[in-house]
Amino acid sequence: MCDNHLIFWNARSLNNRARRNVVRTIVSQQRASIVCLQETKIANFSVPLNCDVTGTDFDYCSLPAVGASGGAVSSWRRDLWDVSSTEVRRFSITLRLSSGTAAPWCLTNVYGPVERSDKRVFLQELRDVRASCPDPWMVCGDFNLIYQAADKNNGRLHRGLMRAFRGVIDDLQLQELHLQGRLFTWSNGRESPTLERLDRALASQGWVAMFPNHQLRSLSSDSSDHAPLILVLNAQPWHVPRFRFEQAWTKLPGFLDVVAAAWGPPCPDVDACKCLDIKLRALAKALRSWRAARVGAITLQPGSSSTSWTSRRRLERCLLRTVNYIAS
Repeated sequence: MCDNHLIFWNARSLNNRARRNVVRTIVSQQRASIVCLQETKIANFSVPLNCDVTGTDFDYCSLPAVGASGGAVSSWRRDLWDVSSTEVRRFSITLRLSSGTAAPWCLTNVYGPVERSDKRVFLQELRDVRASCPDPWMVCGDFNLIYQAADKNNGRLHRGLMRAFRGVIDDLQLQELHLQGRLFTWSNGRESPTLERLDRALASQGWVAMFPNHQLRSLSSDSSDHAPLILVLNAQPWHVPRFRFEQAWTKLPGFLDVVAAAWGPPCPDVDACKCLDIKLRALAKALRSWRAARVGAITLQPGSSSTSWTSRRRLERCLLRTVNYIAS
């Protein structure tokens, strides 16, 4: 199966068509076959809405919102997954999935309560769900809880709830799936933001043994204060060619023109770090094209020697000197 990708995301309301279009684009681009969304804010999730969000190839099971808050939906491609049972509780949706001749496993999509008084009820629900799922089990979503101090960027912690959550994880013998390249999944968006790891995936030992090559990583989106996360169930090793900066390029005619053209366009409505990332990617793409069209192999250039700089920090230092030269 090639489309073995699972996306889970607190998308912050699916009442808005533009928000649904964003989710639909991410699902299509990432070739997801399972989609777990939280905080839908929809009491009566319908087939047309599900088609808007994921496409016509998906079936779904939904947890209704209460008033204008809460709600969740789990969708799956009917041609790739067989769902033998569904269970909707107060804070969760559980599916029993299988594919082909593979053994079944259980997937629980959770949206933990915001109110502190309901959090221990939610933790007991996790215990109850596990008791009804003897198969390999994975639970993911927005828990609205943390279990360790490293999950938050400041010291304002509720240690009692942290101990309770950690106790559930230990008692149910769950392990957290490692999230690559990101420490926190939620921000309150203020000038001095509070950052927390509220979104996560926990799995039983049986599930990890079933999917030993899983890979969890984050995606980017400006339409929610939560980061969408993608879980590749069977990640295959693959190699991405590294961008290699050649020191000799700086001595060739046209180099500064390429840098100026690639670096010049503004990056509206993004922070400084994101702007730097966008400009570096654009510059790397422009230099690749310039090398292919005008330069060729450095070793074939008369009187030149090749020195590959694979370190991004070295590249950034060289680019900084180049940009300063252009600015002057």
